[in-house]
Amino acid sequence: MSNNENDESRELPVEPQEKSPEERLTELENEYSLLQQKYSALQQRNILEKVCFESGCTDPGYLQFCAERKGVNLEDTEALRQFAGELAVSAPGVFSARIIPGSSAGSAKLSTSPSGIAEEAFPGDRIALIALSIDNAPDVSGR
Repeated sequence: MSNNENDESRELPVEPQEKSPEERLTELENEYSLLQQKYSALQQRNILEKVCFESGCTDPGYLQFCAERKGVNLEDTEALRQFAGELAVSAPGVFSARIIPGSSAGSAKLSTSPSGIAEEAFPGDRIALIALSIDNAPDVSGR
């Protein structure tokens, strides 16, 4: 084999082989199937996050894990809401606490007693304001 023959074979570009219509159709069907799966997963995630927002769940992954273990359909919003309510009772640490508004020291009413008037005169007295806010703290409502 001479150098000329070897050089000629290197210069010839390799033509891509055309796929048959059946192979191309199979590829497109596979891609479509993957896109459908991704879309379904996005729909489930959207429903899950909506239910988490409504119920106060702070960990959507945990809610999804528990729901899948119990066989709850993640695409059924009502079933997922009901399950989130049950989970809130059995695992309250995953849900944010519902607090009645008005728990700041700024919204606490000072008494009209001489000590209350003295507290108004000294706004820098943090300990008194903290004690006052604790005394007027709201109740935590249960679920």
